[in-house]
Amino acid sequence: MRRREPIDRRGRRNRRGGCGCSLVLLLLLLIGLVAAAEFGARWYLSDRAEREASARLGAPVSVEFGTQPVLWDLATSRAVDSVRLTSPGDATVPRIDVTGHTVRWVDGAILAATANGTATLSGDQLAAAAAEGNPASDSPVEGLTEVRSVRPDPQAGLLRADIGGIAEIGVLPGVTGDQLTLTPQETALLGFPLPDGLFSGITGTVDSTVASLPDGVAITGARVVPEGLEVALGGTDIALR
Repeated sequence: MRRREPIDRRGRRNRRGGCGCSLVLLLLLLIGLVAAAEFGARWYLSDRAEREASARLGAPVSVEFGTQPVLWDLATSRAVDSVRLTSPGDATVPRIDVTGHTVRWVDGAILAATANGTATLSGDQLAAAAAEGNPASDSPVEGLTEVRSVRPDPQAGLLRADIGGIAEIGVLPGVTGDQLTLTPQETALLGFPLPDGLFSGITGTVDSTVASLPDGVAITGARVVPEGLEVALGGTDIALR
């Protein structure tokens, strides 16, 4: 005989819904496990990349992945949508903001199809870097050409450098052959030519910063912004590791 379902006081048959609740709990548990795995993967990959990049740059670095699920991208295409590297810099290291796009694993190497970003030096950093320069020593005004301060003039597109407290000269940033150039708009002080390499400390700071970034990142432009000097960075087939 078929077992009859229990009847409540109003004459309705009770139907058990325990199976549906179990499925909901199982689904919630699965979602929680996937979310935890995604969080763990992002933490592991970013922590490893941050430690390596910070050691190379000499300043704290943060690494963030794009909005696409990292685990799914790695499982289906062995690539992630984007990876962003940022650093506040320090007294001598510029502020960095670089994003690699279509980052994939190829034969054990991590490659970004393209990358773009900026390195920004403040006025104080520019003055400190200029003080580390090595201008030519054969100029009659060598002892008077200390760069005491540098301030941005974004409307004119120039950096304004205080030379020895005697004169302020405009400096035009540019790029030649993937190298930052800083061209003084005035070429003489007190009637004598300015020494070569007067701003070599600034270009050297930028060069060393770019050298500490992943292979393939190069200087693509430079402009004066309210914060100081902004150097545009870019490249293709960037070797992240």
